[in-house]
Amino acid sequence: MAEKDNIKFAEQAIAALNARDIDGYLQRIDESYVGESEIAPGPIRGPQGVRQLLEMQLRAFPDLHIDIEQILASGDHVIVRAHVTGTHKGPFAGIAPTNKRVSWHSCNVVEVRNGKAIRSRLYSDNASLFEQLGVLSIPRAKAAG
Repeated sequence: MAEKDNIKFAEQAIAALNARDIDGYLQRIDESYVGESEIAPGPIRGPQGVRQLLEMQLRAFPDLHIDIEQILASGDHVIVRAHVTGTHKGPFAGIAPTNKRVSWHSCNVVEVRNGKAIRSRLYSDNASLFEQLGVLSIPRAKAAG
């Protein structure tokens, strides 16, 4: 696919997620797909693995919304930097619901072949997310002087 097609692919995939069109999103996932994410217990395999992860995230954050900050494409790869928001209403990564409104940044590197995602790696600012959920305290440097 041309790089402009990969950018359109990413924009449409995120639009499907924001619209809760999970089936439409999964149509973009190849059967051979393998994904990685810190919140997944292991590799995410195929459309069914992606469905399970998305259902878990949407139970945890039913109002999850993704705003695209930047999309870069090179060859068969597309990279999306995004700002994610949601309200923690269900269990997430072993954390009981807090009802807190949270936001964090993420970056997803996706390899696309024949119009479908075949591999991806999601990098998220989970430290910031977990701090907002109250399960992590990040020491802050004091101002010099």
